[in-house]
Order: sequence, then structure tokens, then C-alpha cells
Amino acid sequence: MIGSTLADRYEILEKIGSGGMGDVYKAYDKRLDRIVALKVLKTEYNEDESFVRKFRRESLAAASISHPNIVSIYDVGSEILEGQTYYYIVMEYIDGKTLKEVIQKEGPLSVKQAFHFALQIAEALKVAHAKHIVHRDIKSQNIMVTRDYRVKVTDFGIARIVGNSTVTMTDSVMGSVHYFSPEQARGSKIDTRSDIYSLGIVLFEMLTGDVPFDGENPISVALMHIQNHMPLPSDINPNVDVAVDDIVRKMTMKDPKERIQKVEDVIQVLKDYLLNPKAQKKKVSQMKKGQTQPLSQTEILQAQSQVDNRPRPTRRSNEARKDPERRNKKKSNILGTLLGVLVAILIFVGVIFGGYKYLTRDKSTDLVLEDYTNQPVAEVQEKVEAMGLLFEISEQREDNEVPAGTVLEQNPPKGTHMNKGDTVYVVASTASSEVIVPSVNGRSYDEARSILEKSGLTIASVDYQFDKDIPEKMVIGTNPQAGTSVKNGSSLVLIVSKGEDNETVVVPDLRGNSVELARKYLEEVGLKLGSVDEKSDDSVDVGEVIKQSYEAGTKVSKGTAVNLIIRKDRDDSDSREKTDNKLRNFKLNVNIPDDDQSHNLTVQRKSEDGSETVVDRTVESGQTSNLKLKGRHGDVFEVYVDGNIVNSYTVGQ
Repeated sequence: MIGSTLADRYEILEKIGSGGMGDVYKAYDKRLDRIVALKVLKTEYNEDESFVRKFRRESLAAASISHPNIVSIYDVGSEILEGQTYYYIVMEYIDGKTLKEVIQKEGPLSVKQAFHFALQIAEALKVAHAKHIVHRDIKSQNIMVTRDYRVKVTDFGIARIVGNSTVTMTDSVMGSVHYFSPEQARGSKIDTRSDIYSLGIVLFEMLTGDVPFDGENPISVALMHIQNHMPLPSDINPNVDVAVDDIVRKMTMKDPKERIQKVEDVIQVLKDYLLNPKAQKKKVSQMKKGQTQPLSQTEILQAQSQVDNRPRPTRRSNEARKDPERRNKKKSNILGTLLGVLVAILIFVGVIFGGYKYLTRDKSTDLVLEDYTNQPVAEVQEKVEAMGLLFEISEQREDNEVPAGTVLEQNPPKGTHMNKGDTVYVVASTASSEVIVPSVNGRSYDEARSILEKSGLTIASVDYQFDKDIPEKMVIGTNPQAGTSVKNGSSLVLIVSKGEDNETVVVPDLRGNSVELARKYLEEVGLKLGSVDEKSDDSVDVGEVIKQSYEAGTKVSKGTAVNLIIRKDRDDSDSREKTDNKLRNFKLNVNIPDDDQSHNLTVQRKSEDGSETVVDRTVESGQTSNLKLKGRHGDVFEVYVDGNIVNSYTVGQ
């Protein structure tokens, strides 16, 4: 596929990845002059029409999710190359590495860095879950990390197509099964809590450098998720404290009911730790010491398992059994002395090591935030990024007391110590006179209306359209479209899907016709004119169709848009005058009534020189007559069937 061009637009440059469903290529978007990532569905899925239809629908649903931590989807389409159909998704190209590659290169990440990444992943999941989209394939291979350490989650919605059948795959599933939730491994119905479990596994991997379960084949790994006790990060990495262990444990409980229930709660837990880790460690330690909360059924079973599997004591000798009291007392004294010496050594080493770490610490990573409120957003962003931190506007809020684009709030607050790669979130002020039209694509009518009303906009009318990719009653878009700046209080048109029009029609032959005539033929059969590009070509006259995106005779769904390439016009008045006086070849299609009778077909040509009959013949019922005609600019051709005019065409208009 390298070197091929899809949709006369996306030039495939190189292969950059491969997965269970398809291959990923780096491509050049010639129309918008940018690099994109192009995911092509494996041809083995082409025969399953329902799979392909779902692939397109889920991809469009994923395209409706817009968030800084989600890889954007730009386009979805299909192309026929050398007789083979290829279905593809065009995505944002990320210049960076996968989280898996980062971990393999750097080893276990610091707790702060791991939580920083996990927080961004959770924010992305929050947006998807709000739209009732479950990712189902959260893993470090699906998390991209940019050069400035911003996280981008990819394959949103696409993993839903494969569903539980992934367990039966071989090589492609090896990367996924290590992150499966127990309910996913069992093939049970899953919900948003499954993504929370998978995120917990990714967090474990970031903290330890490895996944908790591994085996010789996918089935054995899946069984481990169901049966085996989940290890704690501190079992592998002693730098992980009890509060972090507790967070990972709560995210990866076997029973979904005992797991953290909502990703919003995950976000809050992560933020609480980052803002005050000491308080969280103290809280967990007190809970473990006092056991203020009852053990869950899962914890009871895990504890029982540990008791059942503990090492058995060896049989005592006859001499030891004779005086057990004296032996236990002696053993207790020895152990007490040894423990005291050991504790003293550990305290001494800790003091020395801590002092050394403090004196030799890298002060460049100890970044302290200033108070950025009431400062221009652009200036604050420049300051924050100069420190090696990330900057993000989390909310826009109307405030007429300060200029638009002023920082109203910041998080974390002034005085917070940060590490390079951490994110500073701000609330920015906006002007009261204008608002940005929010994206409501893929939402229900009620959800869209609520979002628009919160932005100060109203719905003037609803335009219902057939759409083969957007489910029925879901929003296709708005007019004006999302991202447009409009006056506060403006009304707009909501475009809602009527679902797929299952009726199929045959694409007519449009080559050699003008754009206007091609549009007319398309509308006659229930199709739409798509994009029109220009290209130099001597095989047809200026302005006539050279190529069409669907070959003539192809069956497509009613309402499909057909893209055209026409011959480029030269900006030369003499050339145009010559073209006007030149005889043009064109075609007129005439549908003859299907009534089992013969009909008389005539065509009259009217020009400055007068009128003449150029066609006069008898045709059979039910056929389509393709009339090849010649005329000069301004000539009018009138088509009659049995003396009744059925069509009229003016050359050059």
C-alpha cells in the first residue's frame, strides 16, 4: 500500500504500526497539507458486512469525542485499489512513543509521573464514558506519549467492534489480555468499570515496569485475572507507598461491585494523592491499623488464601518438646535483641541516605508555582512551559469584570511543588458578546439541546437527514458548525440522523459531463455531489469530469456523496473563447417509461443558427438511453418522449 493514494487525497508514506484489526500508516493529506495517521482495516474482515458497518459506525462515534488527551479522528472512508476494497480511518498523527515504549526504555516511572499519566488517561475516559462509550482495550500500547509528555489515548470505540472475540485470537490479543478485566476474560457483559480495571493494570505497569500477570498463552493469562491474587506494586517496587498500593488495589478488585465505580472517583483519588501524599499515606495506615472499614468478601477470600498457602512448621525434636516454655522464652529474648539492633541500623542508614539525597537533589526538578490569577492566559502559558510544565485551559467562564483571556483560577494553587511534565490547569475568562458553538456530534437531541442551552444558544429548527454512519436520532452536526464563533443567544439548525437508508442505487457514468450535469444525474438517482477537485488532463474538455470516486455501475446506499475530478481551466480569455466555439461531446441519459410499450424518442437542438432534430428513433420500454451528442456553448438540447418534453440541457451551463 505504500505509495498508494486513498480518496485522491491521502498519500501513504510508510507503515508505522500493526494491530489485531488493521495496519497503521503514516500518510500525507494533500488537501490540508498535513501529516496524518491512517488505519486500514485488515481485508479478512471485508466479507462481514455487519462488521464493516459497525466499524464505520463506531469510528464515527469515536470521532464525536473531542478532548486534548484523545487522538482525534478526521475522516472515515473506503477505497478500491486493484480490485480490493480497503476501509480506513484517518487520525491525528502523534509525534511520540507509546507508553509501553516509554516504560521499556525508562523502566518504572516515579509515582508522581505515573499518576500524572494516569490522570490524563482517566480524563479521556471520563469524556468517553459520558457518551456511553467503553474503550475495552486500555493498554500501554494504546497510550501515546508526545515529546512534551502529554498523553493521547487512541483506538477509542474501535476496540468495541472486536468485543469478546479477541480472546480467541493469537498474536494480536497477547498485548490486550494482560490488561483484561476479570469480567472481560470470562466473556461476561462489561461496562465502564472494566476500563477502570485496565487503567489500574496500566498504573501497576508504570509503577513496576511490568504487568502483574504473564503466561505462555492468552488463555492462561486471562485465567490469572480471574483466579490469581492481584500483587501490589510495592511487592516489586519498594519505593511505592501504602497509599499508592491501596489505590491500585481498589481499581483492580476482581468483583466490579467492589472496584472504584466511576472514573470521576479515580480522578479525585489521584488528585488527592498528588496534592497531599502524606495525608493519604497516613489515612491508609490508620485504616489498616484500626480496620475502620469491614473487609470485602474478596479481601476475606484473599486473606484466607494466604493463610491456607502459608509454610507449614517442621516437626520439633523430642528435646525441644520436653521444655517448650524455656525454649520459647530464650527464642523471644534473642529475637527481641536482633530486632532492636536491626531497627537502630535502619534508622541510622535512613538518616544518612536521606541527608545525602537532600544535599544532592536535582534542584531543577523542584518547580514551585507562582500565583497566575489575573494575568493574561498567553503570558501564563509562556511562563509555565518555560519551566518544563504543561499548560491546559480546563474551563472557559464568562466574566465582564476582567479582559477576555485572563486567568481566573489555577490548579494546582500557588506554592505547589511540581516536576517537569506536570500539568497546570487554568480557568480562562471569555467575553459576553460571543460564544463558540460546541460540538454535539453523536449526541441525542436532548443532550445536544442541553449542551447548546448551557452555551447560550438555541435550536431554531431540526434538519433530518439519512446517514449511513450515524445511528438514527443521533446528531450529525450543526449549522453553523462546531467551533464557529457566534453571537450569544444565537439560534442554529440541528442536523439529526434518520439512520441508514437501506435502498441502494447504481452510480451513473459521469465522465465527460460538466459538473452541473453530473449533479443533475446524481440527484435523479438519489445520490449527492461530493467534493470537486481539478486536474490537468487532455482527454476531456475544460470543466468536464475526468474521474469519479465510485465507478459507474457500482451499487451504493442512497444519499451517498460522489466526489469528482474535473479538467482544470486555464485563466486565458482567448482559450475560453476558442473553447466556447468548439464543438463539445457530452452525454444525456433518458429513462424510458416501463410500460411494456414502444416509445418515440426525439431530441431538438436549438442554436443561433436555428433548430434541428438530432435524434429521432423508437425505443423499448424500461431502458435507459445514453445519448451521445455534440454542441457549442449556449446550444439548447430538448428531449421528447412521445412528444412530451422530459429533459432540457444548455451546453456550458
